[in-house]
Amino acid sequence: MQNKSEKWIAVDWGTSNFRAYLLEGSQVVDQVLTNEGMKFLNKNKFEKVLVNNISKWLSSNNTIQVLASGMVGAKQGWIEVPYTETPCSVMKLKVLSPKVKNKKIKVYILSGVAQNYPEDVMRGEETQLAGYFLNHPNFSGSICLPGTHSKWVKVKNYEIINFNTFLTGELYEIVKNYSVIKHSVSTEQICENTLLEGVDKILKNQGNFSNELFQLRAKHLLKNQTLDESNSLLSGYFLGLELLGSKHYWYKKDVILIGSDYLNHFYELCLKKEVNSIKKFSSSEMTLKGLNYFKNNLNFDDLMTS
Repeated sequence: MQNKSEKWIAVDWGTSNFRAYLLEGSQVVDQVLTNEGMKFLNKNKFEKVLVNNISKWLSSNNTIQVLASGMVGAKQGWIEVPYTETPCSVMKLKVLSPKVKNKKIKVYILSGVAQNYPEDVMRGEETQLAGYFLNHPNFSGSICLPGTHSKWVKVKNYEIINFNTFLTGELYEIVKNYSVIKHSVSTEQICENTLLEGVDKILKNQGNFSNELFQLRAKHLLKNQTLDESNSLLSGYFLGLELLGSKHYWYKKDVILIGSDYLNHFYELCLKKEVNSIKKFSSSEMTLKGLNYFKNNLNFDDLMTS
């Protein structure tokens, strides 16, 4: 069990970003955020990046425990931690400890979750789910975790029953930054009504998706459609595709959103008239709650080292 005054480090290490928190017991004392996600690193760089980012928290007299979740445990990450397979309790994940050169740290990495049919995987979201269940142990229903790879998850009694992933955020970024449309959507502004218009177009006629995309360029060139309008429609098109594919999770259901305030807002905007109820939670807060739970409930002396 965790000493209430013990200092330790929680790490949320995803595909694009690195987030580390220095905690004393369950209280955050300091934090670091960088863009040094898994996709930017080679395997032999993980320890160096970690130590560089948390160096001010390290002591020459003590070894501090670092508990991490996310893509750091993927095949392309620091060390591959075998998936826990569904259906599974998110409160009972696998853990591995990679060998480190620096004697000031001891690192533990949590597993992700895998589903054999239909084939799907997650790393990081399961920790957020564990954090949510700490205060909502009886919830059964659908949880959406919007993001680069949005997840829709059916849960019951702490367990993941099944889930589906949608590349909504990643596809949006690819089209926005690398396609012929990029000059027509070069803004970060979103008009809510126009986004909803885009969602509605795709919900009514998903077969016209590709044509709608190119019309963003044509309308910008011929009708002076603004960048804000085009970007809002683009966002709505991709969100509409996701909502079509996930309808069995949300239609007339109780839905939980776990994401950033920004994404939670837009998902709620699209869903609120179609669901029984909807509640929003911060992904960073749920990650910290989940990591704190595992810090309190793992027997670190018995864990394997790679």
